Amino acid sequence: MNLYEKISVLGSGAQYDTCGPRNFGQTSNIPGVYHANFNGHTCRLFKVLQSNYCQNNCHYCAFRQDRSCQRASVTPDEMASAFISAKNRRLVDGLFLSSGIINNPETTMTQMIDTVRILREKHKYKNYIHLKIMPGSSPSVISEALKITNRISINIESPTESGLSDISPDKNLKTGFFKTLFEIKKQINLNNYYGIKTPSVTTQFIVGAGKETDLDFIKMTHLLYTNFDLKRVFYSAFRPVPQTPLSYKAPTSLTRQHRLYQSDFLMRFYRFSPSDLPLDTNGLLSETSDPKLIWAQNHPDFFPININQADYWDLLKIPGIGPESAKKITTLRQTSRITSASQLSRLHIQTSKLQKYIYF
Repeated sequence: MNLYEKISVLGSGAQYDTCGPRNFGQTSNIPGVYHANFNGHTCRLFKVLQSNYCQNNCHYCAFRQDRSCQRASVTPDEMASAFISAKNRRLVDGLFLSSGIINNPETTMTQMIDTVRILREKHKYKNYIHLKIMPGSSPSVISEALKITNRISINIESPTESGLSDISPDKNLKTGFFKTLFEIKKQINLNNYYGIKTPSVTTQFIVGAGKETDLDFIKMTHLLYTNFDLKRVFYSAFRPVPQTPLSYKAPTSLTRQHRLYQSDFLMRFYRFSPSDLPLDTNGLLSETSDPKLIWAQNHPDFFPININQADYWDLLKIPGIGPESAKKITTLRQTSRITSASQLSRLHIQTSKLQKYIYF
């Protein structure tokens, strides 16, 4: 295969690493180019694998070792050249580089880091690079990755040890994911102590491949944000891949994925705790209504509240009010009293949801 053919294979293979809540699969007409949100702006990512050879046999993965599929690998020089070519043609804004496990995590990470070094040093590329960290990577590899990237990520896949064992029998939550994440945190803290800017850190769950409940995902998400200061947790709804052990399994509802993102946002931006989130007896979120609305319906003692007196965090509990709307309300109250819903409408706040939960 020539380089273009290799990149076509490795670009389509990168679709399984999500960039955002709505990202699954190709999001542009150019092989290897996907759209992601970065700091509030759409970024066209050259999203690609260094190699789709892999020594692992994850039950859901299109590139598991025992699956027959078209394989390809590129050298660091080839990958850097392919990216710079796309950048010079103004097709991409940044790089998202992942890989299958080539022999071992160290070999894999060395190839990927060499790619980034070539871009940074030879081609003087200074913009966005997101690098996937392989569980089991050495401290020296992690240290180097932190120096040359804008974002790193390490996939957790499952929130429970038994769940990970079910879908990825070659992996271990404690000795793989958490050991590596602790090392990432250690080195970030060291860099912060010396005033060295470090990249943000994210992770990704596979939702519905195993038997985990939404409560399992929510509790682990809360732990990761609280103890490791992750920038984002992404949720990827399971999709069956032919010729894999889970090919028989039904795809996970995108609504379930969406509810997990809603719960994630409630914990990050609304000060909800895992115990605040409404779950059924099976530990699952509702597929018919969003968790914030259900919380409001379950707390009639809290409502209605005076929109002129409620503090910022109480405003956020009102259905239909998010962080931006709450800021607008608190700003308006500094100059005038709110006496009608029309004043809120003029702030471009939708009042249909909130009127039964407030008074003036």
